[in-house]
Amino acid sequence: MKSMTGYVKLSKSIKGYGSVTCEIRSVNGKGLNTNFKVPYELSILENELRKIISKKVKKGNISVNVLVNYSSDYIQNFVETRIKSLEKVMRMGNYEKFLPLVYSDVSNYIPLVKKVERKTLISVIKLFKLSLSSFVKFREEEGSEIKKILHQYIKILNYNINSIKGLSKKCVRVKREKLKKILGEYNEQLKNELILYAEKVDITEEIDRFKIHLKRLKKEESGSSITFILQELQREANTISSKSEDIRIIEKVIRIKEIIEKMKEQVANVE
Repeated sequence: MKSMTGYVKLSKSIKGYGSVTCEIRSVNGKGLNTNFKVPYELSILENELRKIISKKVKKGNISVNVLVNYSSDYIQNFVETRIKSLEKVMRMGNYEKFLPLVYSDVSNYIPLVKKVERKTLISVIKLFKLSLSSFVKFREEEGSEIKKILHQYIKILNYNINSIKGLSKKCVRVKREKLKKILGEYNEQLKNELILYAEKVDITEEIDRFKIHLKRLKKEESGSSITFILQELQREANTISSKSEDIRIIEKVIRIKEIIEKMKEQVANVE
């Protein structure tokens, strides 16, 4: 089980480029949505990074932020490249419109660098993969804690449904015997109809289905599957409540519904 929220921030120094920081964070989402904020010269990696994410993550709104503190040799190389480009333009003539670039702060144009060495790109990808692994581990650890909470809630549901089962057997038996005593040997048709009514208020089937759903719930890891089972549990609880007249059973059902709502809140954060 994995949580949909997560956060990690890792840094690495890449020779000839600078100190690169990769920050990944996520919040709840119905599907997988990724948003990237990377320097211009690394934008060529976005599609590949999206594919890497899709293999590890199924759901969540994920934000990836890559920051670079450029090294002095990278800046120097950039400046030299820019100067050579400007000199080439000036030799071509009609260079007046390019003059402001000569006197401007060259560091402002660093993001315009289009080419980065392949080994630098590979190093950035390695850093991203390492960050993503830590990110997934973060989500798994948080998911493990959610699972513990859900299992505690399952125990409470199991206790309450067993209590309802005990109460319901007694209620049906008492109602059946009471009807027989009142009707005696007279009006056989009415007696049969009322006894049939007593059978209809029997909630054994609903209780059995509820317990089956609880067993399935213990095994599920997917947020969407757990949500579906919780809906089925709530439906069975509603039926039990509508068929019951015993206030003790109704109180147990109210408690069950409260727990189901708490579980839904937890599951909303499960992948």
